[in-house]
Amino acid sequence: MSPELLQIIPVFTTVTMAFATVAALAWGIWTYRRNGEIQTQLIALQTLQHYLDLAVAHPDLASAGEQQARDARYAWFAAHALVTAQTLWQLVGRQPQWQRSVDAIVRQHHAYLRSGLFVCEDFSPAFVAHLRASVPELKCASP
Repeated sequence: MSPELLQIIPVFTTVTMAFATVAALAWGIWTYRRNGEIQTQLIALQTLQHYLDLAVAHPDLASAGEQQARDARYAWFAAHALVTAQTLWQLVGRQPQWQRSVDAIVRQHHAYLRSGLFVCEDFSPAFVAHLRASVPELKCASP
């Protein structure tokens, strides 16, 4: 082998190893992000399924009317529903398919949000602002 070729082999090997290292790092970052997104989706799905299980167990509370908005059992259910909506909104609420789920939960509880029983301080200010956009006549419970 010629001396020039012997000098090129270590350089070529170093460049190849650097490229392989960068490729492995990029693959690792992509995999980490993808797994994080999948975990977030699974947590959101589990949260929604738990709420839906509760709604099936209490159908009278899940489809309450204006009069039931002041009932203590309904207030418990509506608070749970709104915690679910806030959790989904914070986890995945920027995604259109999840926005529809959050809006559907909120829409089911407009009467509660207008009743003055909703404790705004128990929720994040950003979520309360989102609720105010959905339900302009939202009334917060006085402390």
